[in-house]
Amino acid sequence: MEQLPSVRTIGYGITRPGAHVDDGVGMIRASDIQDGHLRSDEPRRISPRTHEANARSEVGVGDVLVVLVGRVGEAAVVTDAYHGWNVARTVAVLRTAGRDDAAWLRLWLGSPYARDWCEKRVTGSTLQRTLNLKALRGLPVPLPPLAARAAFLRIVEAVEEKSAVNTRIAECAMSLSDALFDVEAQGRSSWPERSFGELALLRAGHASRSREDAPRPVGPPPESHVPYVAPADVLRKGLPYVSRTGAWFASPERDAVCVPQSLLLATREDGVHAVLNDVPVAPGRGVLVVQPEESADRFWLLHEVRSRSGELTAAAQGPGGRELSRNAMEATAVRWPPSSVRKRFGQLVGRLHKRAVAAHAENARLDRMRDRLLDDFLDGPPGTESAERAP
Repeated sequence: MEQLPSVRTIGYGITRPGAHVDDGVGMIRASDIQDGHLRSDEPRRISPRTHEANARSEVGVGDVLVVLVGRVGEAAVVTDAYHGWNVARTVAVLRTAGRDDAAWLRLWLGSPYARDWCEKRVTGSTLQRTLNLKALRGLPVPLPPLAARAAFLRIVEAVEEKSAVNTRIAECAMSLSDALFDVEAQGRSSWPERSFGELALLRAGHASRSREDAPRPVGPPPESHVPYVAPADVLRKGLPYVSRTGAWFASPERDAVCVPQSLLLATREDGVHAVLNDVPVAPGRGVLVVQPEESADRFWLLHEVRSRSGELTAAAQGPGGRELSRNAMEATAVRWPPSSVRKRFGQLVGRLHKRAVAAHAENARLDRMRDRLLDDFLDGPPGTESAERAP
């Protein structure tokens, strides 16, 4: 990476950003980099003085941002909306010579090879998995001929435009679901109070990610493997679902696995986040599993958590309030609607979720197609020498 003629600088962000300032300068965090794009609905803002003192990490259009802590290796390119922002210490900034250089680096960083390479060089615990900037500088990067690379990037751009349409469909479906919940919950003042502990079985995730886990497996995993879910997988922006993740467990203990359609909760400073798992998963430390007594109630509880995200952080504990207390969540009160309300809501919202999941599934297929296209492109036409590429 550091030897590329197109890469001008490689650095990282602010170590001590200070307190949030409502009218301050936006700061991009690792959590704002999702699926190759920047998404910051509730940005952290720093004081202008802190921003000026860290001018080296101010970003501009075309800079490539790479996650260094947590979901290491994920990357996105800075767009007009984030021009002039700063970045947190958990993010690396790569400044390149041009638009196609940035697009190629972002695409390569998202490839299975590059992600696996980064995973093998991670240090630290499960909650603070870190990719050292020195390691990132040494990432091998293939360099196909410029003209061929530019043509290939246009193909990838068309694929990603289709993916963006699907993402918008899914986001609209979730917005409508949240709006329907607000309408149905208008009568909550007359409903009886019950606790989360009365409505569902709660348990803390305890699976530990080990060095032997296979990161980002290529192709279908063996039937004995289940995805490992870390807090970062729950906190990802987008649809409230999780299935395939960055690591897998081989033949985990039965009590380490939660069944499909469980609610998985995790917290950070902006609130408690919830997702439903499509497949059996092994939740790690920092993930709280909520299994409703009635399967039909899962949509109501999901949107209950989404509507009270900030309020529910009172149940967080540990350094920086990064882990939910099972006891505190069990005691948290919920205004519980009649069965007829929950059933009607589940039927309506279930259809919206189904459409969102279909859009999400098509995007997963597009992602796999993009990876195959990249492999074929780097292999070169049959009978020709391959492009200069990583080993």
